[in-house]
Amino acid sequence: MRRTSPPAVPGLLVLLLASALVSRLAAQGAIDPSVAPRAAALERAGERRTAIDLLGRYLATAPDDGQAWLQLGRFYLFDARDWHQHGHRGDPDGPLYLDFAATALDQAVRLSVDSGVVFRGVTEVDRALVTLEDSGWDVARYASARPDLPAMPAFIVELGANLLTSCPAGGVLLTGSELEAVSVWYGALARAPLDVLPIRPDLYATDSLYRQRMAAAMGVDPSLPVQRALAAVAADRAVCLSPNTDIAAAPALTWVPFRMVRLSRPAPPDPDALSVAELLKASRQGRSPWIRDVRVVYDSAARYNALLCSSLLLYFGDTPPAACRP
Repeated sequence: MRRTSPPAVPGLLVLLLASALVSRLAAQGAIDPSVAPRAAALERAGERRTAIDLLGRYLATAPDDGQAWLQLGRFYLFDARDWHQHGHRGDPDGPLYLDFAATALDQAVRLSVDSGVVFRGVTEVDRALVTLEDSGWDVARYASARPDLPAMPAFIVELGANLLTSCPAGGVLLTGSELEAVSVWYGALARAPLDVLPIRPDLYATDSLYRQRMAAAMGVDPSLPVQRALAAVAADRAVCLSPNTDIAAAPALTWVPFRMVRLSRPAPPDPDALSVAELLKASRQGRSPWIRDVRVVYDSAARYNALLCSSLLLYFGDTPPAACRP
C-alpha cells in the first residue's frame, strides 16, 4: 500500500487554513517570486512532499502569490494521478487530492494566473475520470461542467470541437496528449450525451479500473492490450487517432487522413469546414501561453492531412505548418 510521508499532512492543513483566510486578510508577507520556482525544482528532484509543505507555509503568510498557488495545485494533481497509478490505494485518496488541487487552483484563477484556468479545467477532467472508474461510461458520458467553474479559453474548446467532429458518430477517439484530452472533454460538454468514445491509451495501459470501464464501453475483453482491443473494435466502429496519438498504441490498420484525425476506415462525406476563429482571435490578443501548444496540435494534424492547409492558412498566414509550405 502506498504511504503518504508525514510532511504532507501539515501541508494540507496549512492549505485549508490559508485558503479560508484569503478572502478576509490582506497579505501579511511580501511575495517572494523565488518560492514557486524553488518548489518546482524540489518536485523535479523527487521531493514533492517537501515542496508542498514549503508552499503551504509560505502561502499562509503571502496568499496573493498566484504562481505559488498554481504550483501547489499542480502538485496535488500529480498526487491524485499517483493514487491511480498505485492501484487506487492510499490516504488521502485521489478525490481528496483533487479537492485540494481545486482549492489551490481557484486561488490561482482569482489572482489572474493564465494557466490557472487551464489546470482548473484539468482538475475537472480528472474528477470525470473518477466518475468513469466508479460508475462507468454510461454515466460519465452525460457529465456536465459545474456552473461555477471558470470558462476554459475558447480556442481550447474550439480545438476539442474540431477533434470531436473529425471522428464519426459512434467512433472511438484516441487522444495523445493532456491538452487534447482536456479540449475534447470541454468540447464534449455541448454535445452531451457524447456520441464519440474518447480513449487515453496511456491510462488504458497503466490504470486497471480505467481499462475495465473502457473495455466494457467498447465491448472487448479487458485482458487485451490496447492495440488488440482497438483492432477488435475497428471491425464494427471507426477508430480515430488524434494528431498527437503515438502510432505505437494503434493497431496495424490502414489509416486514412480525415479532418483532424486518422481514420481506420474510408472517410465519410465532409460537409463542414473546421473553424479556427477562436484561435485567430486569441492569437491577435497574444496573451495566452497556450496558443503555441494548441497550434502544435494543428501543425501535427497538417502533417497527416495536407487538405487542412486551406482551413489553417487563415490563422497561420506567412508561417504555415511545414506540410503546408510549397
